[in-house]
Amino acid sequence: MKLIKEDIYEHLELLYEIVGEEKYLEIVRMYGGSNLYIPTYKATIRNSRNREIKKKYNGVNAKYLASEYGMSVNNIKNIIKQN
Repeated sequence: MKLIKEDIYEHLELLYEIVGEEKYLEIVRMYGGSNLYIPTYKATIRNSRNREIKKKYNGVNAKYLASEYGMSVNNIKNIIKQN
């Protein structure tokens, strides 16, 4: 079965273009009829970014990391304090 453009709801066309027909149909099968919340990109990568910051932190480079990640020094220090 091959979908055509008219088969795709307008607000889902970009998703279809990004993931392709096979993955689109898989998503529709799994989540069709339900409300699906998709977090922002920033929220999605936050934990990974924070782990990276903790790994790169050497005790004195908070200012450098703040510049590298576009954050304030206080934000970097707060991330480092988190368990």
